[in-house]
Amino acid sequence: MMTILQVILAAVLVAVAVNFVFYAGKNERVLAIDAHQDFIVRYPRVFLWLAVVFFCFLSCVLLFLLVWHRLGWISIILLSVLTACGVYVLLLALVWRIKVFAEYIVTYSVFGVKKQVYYKDIKRVAVTKKLFFLETALKKYRFSANVVYREELLIRLRENHVNIERYL
Repeated sequence: MMTILQVILAAVLVAVAVNFVFYAGKNERVLAIDAHQDFIVRYPRVFLWLAVVFFCFLSCVLLFLLVWHRLGWISIILLSVLTACGVYVLLLALVWRIKVFAEYIVTYSVFGVKKQVYYKDIKRVAVTKKLFFLETALKKYRFSANVVYREELLIRLRENHVNIERYL
């Protein structure tokens, strides 16, 4: 009887978490900006909420394993790998961004490494439905095409005579 209640409780918690993430993803409030002013390209805030829900799930799993004394080496390794994946998504939401200025862009990696790239150093840009490729003289950047202010970034790149290839 207790196992049935635990399964029902877990199913309800998963349904609430999924509903919350979908709600957060649909209600992203992004200000309309002018493509000629400075702005920041970032991942949607749904990544942050997804990471929060994921860490709550991991905390519950850890608590259940501790209560029932089933915390073995395999469980520790699995929780560590899942935590590393969650930290990556959290860092995407909080740290990764591209600041777009009139003469150049500044990129911030997941680990906070900052690089300044002038528009003349950008060799090509390719945009697909899901990915955004930005190739410079020193490095190739690849990120999701669902970032906030993607079209404004493309307008700014086009104004600075960067070759943009679009694939549908």
